[in-house]
Amino acid sequence: MSTKTLFILGLLFIIVSAYFYAQNDARLTQVSLKPTDIDYQAEQVKALQTTETGSVGYQLTAAQVTHYQNANTAVMSKPQIVIRPKNEREVTLVADQAQLDENKQIAKLIGNVTLTSVPLLTQNTSMSNLPVKMIGKNFVGDLVNNTVMTNEPLTFIHGNNRFDAKQFSGDLATGDYGFGQVSVMIQPAQYNRISME
Repeated sequence: MSTKTLFILGLLFIIVSAYFYAQNDARLTQVSLKPTDIDYQAEQVKALQTTETGSVGYQLTAAQVTHYQNANTAVMSKPQIVIRPKNEREVTLVADQAQLDENKQIAKLIGNVTLTSVPLLTQNTSMSNLPVKMIGKNFVGDLVNNTVMTNEPLTFIHGNNRFDAKQFSGDLATGDYGFGQVSVMIQPAQYNRISME
């Protein structure tokens, strides 16, 4: 092989190597970062929402929150929302996760949801002073109108009374609750058999 042929092959090798190096280098320098909608994240969050008159609308705590600025939505893990409608009862909503639409003040409670309504004044021992508890999944709460609803099965507990339902809607301010497709299991009273011999 002549020196001229080796020189041409070497030059071709250098040109091909330079081409591949330039292609790989260009791909490395062209990092494409898509703009994100997240404007902040926080842990151990405590918030207080007031009404136009200055009274407390609701209190909220969460283990973690991620806020999306363009959607104006906050996604929270382990949220707890406390509402005191008309200061007669304290309603607490707890869930695995929540999505809060800040424009509409609508909270979607996702996962295991527990709604507990406790009277603030317990002057007598009537049934109206006992706590009300509802356990279900995926509730939707309107924080302006103090309403909550779900189209998924839930269990209602009030004192010794307990039943299951497939749907629920409630006005937390008035305590008016509506249930759909209710199923109740009635157990017969226990009695002792007396034998006379």
